[in-house]
Amino acid sequence: MDSLSHLTPSELYRLAGYSSKSRIGSSNASQRNNISENIVQDIGSAYCSIFNWATMQYTFISDSVKNVLGYNIDAFFERGLNFTFSIIHSIDMRKLREVHLAIFSYYYKTAPTQRSRLRFSYNLRIKTASNDYIQILRQSTFIDFTDDGKPTMEYIYNTNITGFKFNNYINLTIHQLSESGVYVLCHEQEFSDSYPKLSERERQVVELVRKGLLTKEIADQLNLSIETVKSHRKHIIAKTGACNMTAAINMIRN
Repeated sequence: MDSLSHLTPSELYRLAGYSSKSRIGSSNASQRNNISENIVQDIGSAYCSIFNWATMQYTFISDSVKNVLGYNIDAFFERGLNFTFSIIHSIDMRKLREVHLAIFSYYYKTAPTQRSRLRFSYNLRIKTASNDYIQILRQSTFIDFTDDGKPTMEYIYNTNITGFKFNNYINLTIHQLSESGVYVLCHEQEFSDSYPKLSERERQVVELVRKGLLTKEIADQLNLSIETVKSHRKHIIAKTGACNMTAAINMIRN
């Protein structure tokens, strides 16, 4: 598979072990009230969700998602995974197939009786409602299964860890709960960045923007037209997957 092509809900469904004949449907809003808020503890920097792999729909999302990402829960219920995928950083989206291949490879190598003891954790960048990217640590366990061992319900705890320093890699860790009640690390894997390289001219534009020069001033200094500089700026934003030039410069510097 091409690791640079984005993961789709249908392919994710197949990676989880389900038939290629997808059962993915629209979300049923009545499911939202079937799970009590008492099963989660919401804090300002985290939110919880429960995902049904058999239907590829969210069953529950805590209201604190609004505090962390700025979106109402309706966006996730009404648009499902398509909305979730749309707010994940484009470069991280390129890696998600490899991440889930590693997750389900380990999952199906584990004895069915032990699969509920696995905890999967990885970081990724998500765009908030204010168009800023934050780092989220996603930790999950499967809490319900089909008779033949496929995952059905997944409990997910998402924490804003933007305050920590990252190299913009996705780091996957898999822990297994021991008989003594301690999670033991059993797999670790790093998925490196795949930033497209900037051209020499684009690097010059980045440096001048970083110094505070405006588009016209950059054009004068590099002997370019204003439209050419604007074009370079657009290419830089597109290559980094950032939402604006400031975000692109921050990502390049990191």
